[in-house]
Amino acid sequence: MLELIRKNTLLTDAFSIETDTDVDNAMSVISINPVEGNAEKGFTETTGITLSLDREQIDEMIFILHEASNALKRSENI
Repeated sequence: MLELIRKNTLLTDAFSIETDTDVDNAMSVISINPVEGNAEKGFTETTGITLSLDREQIDEMIFILHEASNALKRSENI
C-alpha cells in the first residue's frame, strides 16, 4: 500500500506546527500557528502562516533554523 499523505503535528504552549505531506506530488503544506491559553483553561490556536513547500525549500528552512539554534548554543557557552 502506498503512503500518499503524511500528517505530523507539534504542539507547544507557544505555537503549533502542522505538516501535511503529499508524497505523490512531492509537496508539503506547513502551518505555523500561535497558541494562546494555558493547561487549566485549555489552548486555542490562532491564525498564523501556511506555506506550500517542496523538499529543497524545507531543507533551506531547516538549515536556517539549525544555524539559529547553533548561534544560541554558542552564546550560552560564552
